Amino acid sequence: MTSGPVHKGLEPPELVEGDGASPEAAVLSSAGVVGSGTTRSDKRYGGAGRHYYDFRMRPALFRRLRADLERLPARVPDVGTGDRQGATYLLRYDGRTYAARSGAVPAALRHVVATLDSIADGAGRGGDVHEVTQAPS
Repeated sequence: MTSGPVHKGLEPPELVEGDGASPEAAVLSSAGVVGSGTTRSDKRYGGAGRHYYDFRMRPALFRRLRADLERLPARVPDVGTGDRQGATYLLRYDGRTYAARSGAVPAALRHVVATLDSIADGAGRGGDVHEVTQAPS
């Protein structure tokens, strides 16, 4: 997704970062959240540029995300390979990295993956939103 924290220059430390890659659409989506609720949703379109938004997450959603994160186990069970043509998800939290593929997201990760995926798609925005569009390089 990005090299280094999503919120470089915003408010460290980062609480969680989630990435989703869709091979069919050639889109890399991510959502990074710092401890204050400041959030960046980021979409990179395979060779067609990048679009990201910086905003403060709505308080109720931020509380729910924190509660879901606190319930994450140190390790999740292997639940199979999932859909080989589907999206792949990476989740980084508390020094751990979790990975899952569409169709095989372990129950322990489902709420967090779904929340971060919806944030990357525009959900949870509260207050002012800073939007940046970058052309392909």
